[in-house]
Amino acid sequence: MSSGSDSNRVDSDTDDSSPSASTSRKRPKLAYKQKYKKDWEKQMPWLQESQNGASFGWCKACKCDIKITHGKGDLVKHEYTSKHTKSCVSTVGQKTITSMFAEKTKEMTTEMRAKEAEIRIAGFVAEHNLPFKIMEHLPDLMRAVCSDSAIAKKIKCGPTKIKSIITNVTGETHRQNLIALMNSNKFSLIADESTDRSCTKNLCLVARINCNNNNVKDYFLALIPIHDATGAALFEHIIQFFNKYGIDFKQNCIGFASDGANNMMGGQNSVVSRIKELIPGIFVMKCICHSFHLCASYACEKLPEEVEKFARYVYNYFSNSPKRTEELKEFQQFANVSPVKMLHPSSTRWLSLESVVTRLLTQYGALTLYFTDKASSKKDQAAFSILHLLQQPFCISLGALTSSFKISFASSNSALWSSARR
Repeated sequence: MSSGSDSNRVDSDTDDSSPSASTSRKRPKLAYKQKYKKDWEKQMPWLQESQNGASFGWCKACKCDIKITHGKGDLVKHEYTSKHTKSCVSTVGQKTITSMFAEKTKEMTTEMRAKEAEIRIAGFVAEHNLPFKIMEHLPDLMRAVCSDSAIAKKIKCGPTKIKSIITNVTGETHRQNLIALMNSNKFSLIADESTDRSCTKNLCLVARINCNNNNVKDYFLALIPIHDATGAALFEHIIQFFNKYGIDFKQNCIGFASDGANNMMGGQNSVVSRIKELIPGIFVMKCICHSFHLCASYACEKLPEEVEKFARYVYNYFSNSPKRTEELKEFQQFANVSPVKMLHPSSTRWLSLESVVTRLLTQYGALTLYFTDKASSKKDQAAFSILHLLQQPFCISLGALTSSFKISFASSNSALWSSARR
């Protein structure tokens, strides 16, 4: 029994070592499957990833999946098929949704920038007080100069449109911002009434506002046409304006300033008397420049008439004669003074006489030589009269008018205003 079992074991060992048995146990070869590569999209714009897995690619032209188990060659084969060629030809003229949105967005951006340019042009016209009529030609000039600008081509604004932008866009926006500022801060009101060239009376209102960090600024508030300049009428216009735009006048107005006219600053039946009844604790300030002007006006009435006549005669003698002005230059060069023109003495702003007097004093030597020469011929009676005034003692003493008064109070760079601004 044992010998039989041993023989069976030997037979089995012999069978396992046979060639046929070894062949049947060989491992099967593993097949390599190509996966999708993102770099292929650079060479093939029609290709993108498929939702069926990494072994497929999606053809955007044919709208189908492509099996890529054999690698890039499968894509090349698909690219040269008749189906793919026809699909690519049909999609050349089509625009994608994203491209259409991009073009529309770009067009809208150009339109908005053109509108912004029109608003800026309107602001420039208003800031520099330019006539609206220039807008009949300015847009054409801009398109001609900036021919490569898409924004310049879309700028279309004539005089009427610019006027509307200034009135209804920039002006209205400024007014709304100013009203909000006045309702949230304390302010003072500065008022003045005047008549323009068209004989229309206007009431001008300026708001002086103390903003953050004690930053005091003046803002133009309104220019109100009026027919009656009495204190009652002016006060009524002011109250109607504040009520119209919802400005809390009683709560936030802390000061009022104007000139010294009776309808503005009178003790009774004036704008100030009515404002004090409405706001008892309001601070009122009269224009000191107007007061100084009145003082200077009354002071000049005490001067001899020869002084004012001399200043007016000299100006009138040279104002309308270029020939006399050129002749005077020769005497100015001889006297070693600057060849400048004579100034006109104002009859309404007496503080401006300081510059007139200073000019006459600096040119006094040249004027004396000039009119002495002209009077010697005895043919120019006007020159003889001016020479006679030149020799008057009051005219020689005109230096008394060139005091520091005007420099201290009426100059734009005066120390008084500089210290106030600080």
